[in-house]
Amino acid sequence: MKFVALVSGGKDSCFNIIHCLKQGHELVALANLYPSTNIQELDSFMFQTVGFDIVEQYTKCINNIPLFRQPIEKNSSKNVDLNYIETEDDEIEELYTLLLKVKQDIPDLEAVSVGAILSSYQRTRVENVCQRLNLTALSYLWQRSQEVLMNEMCLMSKQDDELNKIQCAKLDARIIKVAAIGLDASHLGKTLPQILPVMTKLNRMYDVHICGEGGEFESMVIDAPFFNGGYLELEDVLRDTECNNNGDGVFSANLKVNFKERTLPNQYLQQQLEHLPTPSMFDNKWNDLLEEVRLCDQKKIPDESLFKEKETDITFPFSILESGSILYISNIHTSEIIGTTVEEQTQNIFTQLRNTLKKHEVCPSQILNSSLILSDMNNFSRVNMIYNQFFDTSRWGPLPPSRTCIGSKRLGRNILVQLSVIVDKSHGIEHVRRVKTNTSITINSDKNGLHVQGRSYWAPCNIGPYSQAIWSTNDINQVTYISGQIALNPSDMTLIDDADQEGQAVLSLKHFDTLKQTTNSSHQLSMICYITNCDMVGTVCNTWRLYCSDMDIKSDHWMDTEEDPIECLIIVRVSELPRGALCEWGGVSCKELKTTDDYDTDLDIGNFERRRGGDAALLEFATNIEGLTITESFCRNTVISQNTERYFATVFCDSDKELIIFLKNKRDRAHVTLYFNPDACKNFKNLHSSDCSSKITVCPVDQVFDCFGVAHQFGLHISTNIR
Repeated sequence: MKFVALVSGGKDSCFNIIHCLKQGHELVALANLYPSTNIQELDSFMFQTVGFDIVEQYTKCINNIPLFRQPIEKNSSKNVDLNYIETEDDEIEELYTLLLKVKQDIPDLEAVSVGAILSSYQRTRVENVCQRLNLTALSYLWQRSQEVLMNEMCLMSKQDDELNKIQCAKLDARIIKVAAIGLDASHLGKTLPQILPVMTKLNRMYDVHICGEGGEFESMVIDAPFFNGGYLELEDVLRDTECNNNGDGVFSANLKVNFKERTLPNQYLQQQLEHLPTPSMFDNKWNDLLEEVRLCDQKKIPDESLFKEKETDITFPFSILESGSILYISNIHTSEIIGTTVEEQTQNIFTQLRNTLKKHEVCPSQILNSSLILSDMNNFSRVNMIYNQFFDTSRWGPLPPSRTCIGSKRLGRNILVQLSVIVDKSHGIEHVRRVKTNTSITINSDKNGLHVQGRSYWAPCNIGPYSQAIWSTNDINQVTYISGQIALNPSDMTLIDDADQEGQAVLSLKHFDTLKQTTNSSHQLSMICYITNCDMVGTVCNTWRLYCSDMDIKSDHWMDTEEDPIECLIIVRVSELPRGALCEWGGVSCKELKTTDDYDTDLDIGNFERRRGGDAALLEFATNIEGLTITESFCRNTVISQNTERYFATVFCDSDKELIIFLKNKRDRAHVTLYFNPDACKNFKNLHSSDCSSKITVCPVDQVFDCFGVAHQFGLHISTNIR
């Protein structure tokens, strides 16, 4: 993709350019925001401005690459919320103006390079602007280990004996500001290899950020591998003698540089890029898991003719269930009578959803999670376009719901699309008016999540209008709904080898785990794995078993990892998955909280409890779900807070009669997601016609398996508020 690089002159923005070039993208422009006055430091939450005067010389250093610049005012950070929305007179709107100008001058511009490492504040703002301009953010440093990154930067940097060599076009970043314990004026002007031992020592002593992500230091690049027209020779380091008069430990300097012209061989940059390390999709930890999965015997499951795809005559009815503050709106679909095309049916579905939300006095901002089922995945882009219009982030805020999307031929006859959503009615809603455009945006101030739209090595960006993970900030246990993950290479968003079953199973689970760890919701409550062929059952079972409990004795990289309950998994075979993937992992997780009261005594108001097969709690719970025979793969997880107790259960059943009894006798506030094959259910019509069918979310699939690979007629994920 053709990209413009946001450059502050610092090491991160320039190093990300190198990674963009490594990934095959084409640099077509530079863009820079600078102070409208001669003040070097604006104290911006977003942009580095120290050394801004040097950036202008980059146009001479890089042949035929224009530099676009836009001034910003001091104290112009009007919106400091983590998840940014368009805000008048904010400094981010200057970034929008800048990139709009670039796009107008370069119409085929596709992407923006941004050097954010840990700052979600920076990432969300750049991605907001990119979304408004239909550009892709390229953030290859995002969530990388700072120690690893700094060492890679040093590897690509000039060493002491190379600093004055004209033909040595390597990274040369100099320290121009320090503001941390252990750093002083003597460190100004140092190179990255020279400052690395100091930062490593300070990191061990005081836990400072090795890459300076906590503001410990700022740098200015005076040479780089892509500087093909010349470089900036350092003549002097002019230390600011007035900078530390107040004794706050902040020291800064101006670099006096001279431009030196040079000509590099055409192949020089490519040679340098070949030496640039890039993260593997499987690090040591996950490579160990992959190797163990490949060594396992794979259980073979027959693909019986009973489960061949065909349309079902009967569909389950539209369902609404309230459980505490949670509202489940399920099985929204239409028929050929209302719409013959997928666009007509999708529009009708969202009309139904809009009317239902209005009736319950909630809005799209309060939707936490959605489940989308298509009869034909070839319609994905057509449905996605309408879905995107409904969850328009410019109207309903920057965090659309998390989502799973599958293809199933088991939807009713002539049903092309089915949608189910989970809504939190307790969320606080704010309406923000934008004067200039005379429009308003409805924000859910109690919803948080990950909505990563840029490419990186970290995890796949969203391939649709959804967030990777969503949770309520009011929930002390942070019950988190995580979107379905498939085996995409995050750096280029391509699916890995479709013949590599083990690779796809492990990589997609790795992506899911990355989201769990990033959101600090490491305890699994319920899990679903969609597969497209029976050969994947054994692979998924082995992958999940090793991930949950066995790897800590097989690999040092898995030591000290917490066990997940293996029984909370349901495996279902479906017709298709996005991008032709072989499997997709999704689920619900939470974090464990313990807090103290005002008297500093332990008060357990946030807790996480597991009750698994074989104990007294299981017997007690089994009694509560009358008529249902509990299998050994049963699992119950309980989340306890000060005022509520919620449980999440995974249950399998092989009797439709028992299932009907259970559904009729279940507590009114218990929500059930039912996975089953309608064509394999002998008494499907009885199940459909029973009173209980209007209070469940139905996911019609081809086959259902538990975590041990045993086939079942029904798989149930149950969630409810107990008190």
